[in-house]
Amino acid sequence: MTKDLIATRSVSFSVAERRIIDAVSISVKRGEFVGLIGPNGAGKTTLLRLLIGVLAATEGEIFLEERPLKDIRLRERARRVSYLSQDASTVFPYPVLDILLMGRYPFLGRFRRESESDLEKARRALSYVGLSGFEDRYFNELSGGERQLVLFAKVLVQETDLLLLDEPTSNLDIKHQNQFFSMACELTREKKAVVAAVHNLNIASQYCTRLILLHQGRVAAEGKPQDVLRSELLDLVYETKTVVTRNASTGALVVNVVPRKPAGSYPMPRVHVIGGAGSGINLTRELVRLGYPLSGGIAHEYDADQKLWQSLEVPSRVIGAFSHITPSDLEKAYRMVEEAELTILCSFPVGPGNEGNLELAGRAGRLVILEAGPQEEPRTFFSEKARQAFASLAGIAEHMDYGRLCEGLESGKIFETGAKKTEMESQT
Repeated sequence: MTKDLIATRSVSFSVAERRIIDAVSISVKRGEFVGLIGPNGAGKTTLLRLLIGVLAATEGEIFLEERPLKDIRLRERARRVSYLSQDASTVFPYPVLDILLMGRYPFLGRFRRESESDLEKARRALSYVGLSGFEDRYFNELSGGERQLVLFAKVLVQETDLLLLDEPTSNLDIKHQNQFFSMACELTREKKAVVAAVHNLNIASQYCTRLILLHQGRVAAEGKPQDVLRSELLDLVYETKTVVTRNASTGALVVNVVPRKPAGSYPMPRVHVIGGAGSGINLTRELVRLGYPLSGGIAHEYDADQKLWQSLEVPSRVIGAFSHITPSDLEKAYRMVEEAELTILCSFPVGPGNEGNLELAGRAGRLVILEAGPQEEPRTFFSEKARQAFASLAGIAEHMDYGRLCEGLESGKIFETGAKKTEMESQT
C-alpha cells in the first residue's frame, strides 16, 4: 500500500480543561482531496493547525511521511507542507509579488535573494489564479476574494506535496469557488494531497475524494462522500433536519436543510404573548421564525417588546408610557386572547401600571407561564394585588422553561390535547 503522506495517532489538543481535539486518528495519502466538514466549533481549524505544527498536540503524535512532525525542522517542514488560513487580512501594505515570493523563503539560503526562476514561478501562479497583472498592486487594497486567490497562489509558489486549506473559499463567489476547487483537484492529479476545511457540503461532495466529519473534536464519520453525507449523520451532528439527493446533471450529492416548521395541521394555531420590559423578545422572534400567527399583550409605548411587535406588525394593545391599563384596554385585548389557542405569560416586573396583564392572562383558554432563565431577571411584584393575582394563575397554568417551550412549539406537540403538566406545575 502507498504510505501515508501525513497521519495522526490518537491526537488530542486541550486549552485549560477544554478538549478541542479528542483522540483523532486520520491519515492522508498522495493524490487525495480530503474535506474536513462539521459545524462551527467542531475542531476543523484546530486540526489543520496541528497538522502544520502551529499547535502542538497535548496527546498523541503526528507523522509526516512516517517521521514525527515535531522532529522535522521548520524550514524543511515548510518545504513539504503549506497552509492557507481563512483569515486573508493583513495590516502591511506589501505588493502582491512580495506576498507570493514569501512562498519561496524555505528554499532560499541565508542572504540569498530570489532568482529569476522564483520570480517566474510567482508570475505563473498569479496568472493561474486569474490575477495576471496584479504584481504591483498592494495586498491590503484588494478585495477579500482577491486576497484569498493571492494567498492560494502563494501556496502554489511554495510547491509543497501537502496543502492544508482552511475554509479557502469563504470570500469567493460561486464562480471562483468552483474555479478554486478545480485548481485544487488538479494538484491531486500531480500526486499532491489536499486537506481542506469546507463549510459548503455541496462543494465538498463535488470535489473531495474523501470526507472526515468532525463533531465536538472527534471523528464522527469518515469515508467517501456518499458514506458520510447521510441525513442520519448530518441531522445529529448539525442539529438540523437535512435531505440528501443527487444533482441530476453532475451526479454529486446535494444537501438541503429542511426549514423547521412545527408539526400539525394548517392553518397553524395562533399564539398570544403577554410580555413587557423585553421579556417577550426572544419568544416573539422564535414564533415568527416558525411561522405562527401571533398577537401581543398590552404594553407601554416605547417598551422593548412593543417596539419589536410594532416592527414585525404583530397586533397588540399600546398604552401611554407610565399609564395604567384601563378596562377599555382589557376589553380590546381580550379579543386577541380569546382568538389564541395558546397564551404565554413571560417573566416581567409587575406593578400597578401593568398588573392588568395578569387579569388578561386569566382569560386564556390555555395558559403557559414562562419561567425566567438563569441569565434573566426573576419575576418581581411591586404590589400585593399583583402577587396574589399571579399566585391564582400559577395554580391553574402550565409552567415551562424557554427550552422546553421552544421544543414544544417546534414539534407542535404543545398543542396536543391532554398535555401533561410539568413537574414544576404539579409542585405548585
